[in-house]
Amino acid sequence: MLNRTIAKFLFYGVAIILLVWTSSLTYSFLSMALPGMFWAVPLLGLVVFDAGMIAWMFVFLSHAEGAIQRAVAIILTLWNFLGVGLMTIAEILLSGQTLTEAPAMLGTAAIWGIGIWTVVNVLGVIVFHLGDPEARKEMAIQSEKDAIFEGALNALKNRRVAAQQGLADELSGAMFAQLLSDIRADSDKNGIPDLLERGNQPRTVPSSRPQLPDHAAPPVDDVALTAAIAALIAEGKLSAPVSNSTYDTARHGQPAQPGQGQPNGPAGHRIGGQHPNE
Repeated sequence: MLNRTIAKFLFYGVAIILLVWTSSLTYSFLSMALPGMFWAVPLLGLVVFDAGMIAWMFVFLSHAEGAIQRAVAIILTLWNFLGVGLMTIAEILLSGQTLTEAPAMLGTAAIWGIGIWTVVNVLGVIVFHLGDPEARKEMAIQSEKDAIFEGALNALKNRRVAAQQGLADELSGAMFAQLLSDIRADSDKNGIPDLLERGNQPRTVPSSRPQLPDHAAPPVDDVALTAAIAALIAEGKLSAPVSNSTYDTARHGQPAQPGQGQPNGPAGHRIGGQHPNE
């Protein structure tokens, strides 16, 4: 029993020392590969190498459930172990030793390895979460809901095809009723549909001659005007026009009276003591 306890103590002691040793080499190489960075950044990088290897191992032993999670946990445990080996070898051979020559591609592989190991561990976390049994159950239920919904969409299309003729008849009936209402419309209530009266309204052609306004005076009656003038003359309010006797004689066929031959001018002088007409 004592030997078993001592063996367990020695095992865990060696394991802890090895982990500290490899972690220090990894941290040293990360510090050299990331110059100018804050001192905690290389320390955080251990999570994808030494610390990540131990963490994924305990996840596989005590936390992983289902085939997906257990596979992710064991794969990343071994993957991070390879990363620890790459960082350790790179730090030993590239830290300035002069006993042997480092491979030409070792530094390039180690630098690229930092990014590759980081991305792979992030992917492992995502796949591990998706592989959770509860998450898988929720995804399966949602997949069935989606399948039912897609089936409902297909059934909706089939129902539409089956009822298409009846629905089309109903819609066309409403459209035809609207058409009849437009044709029979009679806004002026004269018994003739408006459709037949289009283009039959009288056209008014504008005239170039000036038009009298509606309130213009009516035409003058000549007989009434003559009677009014005669009444004014009889009352003495208007003098009668003087007529030319010669013109009147010639017009009425009556001889002119003496002293009335030339009412419009003085009497003519005698020539040789005689009147020119004598």
